Amino acid sequence: MDKIIIEGKERLFGEISIGGMKNSALPILFSCLLIEGECIIENVPRVSDIFNTLEILKGLGAYAEFVDKNTVVINSKTATNIIKNQNLVSKMRASSYLMGTLLARFGYVSLNMPGGCNFGVRPIEQHLKGFNTLGAICSENNGKIEIKTRKRLKSQKITLDKISVGATINMVLASVLISGTTIIESCAIEPHIDDLICFLNKCGAKIIRKGRTVYIQGVKRLNGCKYKISPDMIEALTYICFAGICGGDVLLNNIEASHLKYCIEIFKNMGIKIDTYEKSLRANCESDIVGQNVVTAPYPLFPTDLHPQFSALLCYTINGGSVRDDVFPTRFAYVNELSKMGAKIKLIENTAIINKSHLIGAKLDATDLRAGAALVAAALGAEGISEINNVNYIVRGYENLVDKISSLGGKIKLLKGE
Repeated sequence: MDKIIIEGKERLFGEISIGGMKNSALPILFSCLLIEGECIIENVPRVSDIFNTLEILKGLGAYAEFVDKNTVVINSKTATNIIKNQNLVSKMRASSYLMGTLLARFGYVSLNMPGGCNFGVRPIEQHLKGFNTLGAICSENNGKIEIKTRKRLKSQKITLDKISVGATINMVLASVLISGTTIIESCAIEPHIDDLICFLNKCGAKIIRKGRTVYIQGVKRLNGCKYKISPDMIEALTYICFAGICGGDVLLNNIEASHLKYCIEIFKNMGIKIDTYEKSLRANCESDIVGQNVVTAPYPLFPTDLHPQFSALLCYTINGGSVRDDVFPTRFAYVNELSKMGAKIKLIENTAIINKSHLIGAKLDATDLRAGAALVAAALGAEGISEINNVNYIVRGYENLVDKISSLGGKIKLLKGE
């Protein structure tokens, strides 16, 4: 089993490039199943979720390959709706996008329940409700989902009961080829939603988002195009947490500052100096930082995907703070791991209350992607050496994490298992 070894207390200096947004790349890659012709997708991060997606697409009969370091070419002309890699479907939450794409193209899809990080219930009832509204018949039995159309899907108004990124994406994917106008209300508006819409429009779709409502005028076909994925906002925010914990001066290139505005203000209020430029950001931290109390919420507010890393950061503030997660109220498996290091954290329902802590290196187990990033963050500032297991979670979403931290001066290395 691979391990990450970190010797803490090193300040970080230098510059790195933020990769493409995994949460944009995944739905865009799956959406290529709807497109006639070749798609060239640039700025794709080389992380395990992406490689698994390419394997799923190839299992369906599509051509899907990296043609250079961060460029993927996909041609789905010969794809079918027979999923040969159901085991990979069970490992990835984003495999749920097969529901919208295969239903739209073939009128039928059968797949295992999508997997992903285990930090609480992540139901798909909003997805199924939307498909039903469009005229599909949905069933779920023994961990298997089956969705089919009576004749063809029909444009409708869909109102989601709660804001859901996944359901919003699936409704867009299912509706883009339906004749007439489909309206989706109570949508998520994360940057990766707009990235998908921008990509599909470049392929010939007619999609407009106004606030939390999406209007889709169906088209008969979509054509291939070249498209560049937006920078990863969560990766950028995670590195700001690293800089706040370790101190130093870090320049992040390839960022979209407009995606980070809410969190940047929080970091500034903590005492981290942040300067933004056209496509880069400098985080400088030379003195003690103060804590904040945050509550997770749908974009543009505080993202749940930054929750664990921010909790690690709060351990290093002079007065502590709290994180309440209203999006995934049970996303606190990392608390036990930070406690092994001496973190002073009290968990009350869906809120972690964190006091200033003196962290000491320990043997740790990543429990999911962002929890793993939180352990890396905590270990970078801790006294002594930390050993982090279950690295497979971390490489799902962070490209070249070890090399990037090492280039900034962090004492970190990856030990490959036998």
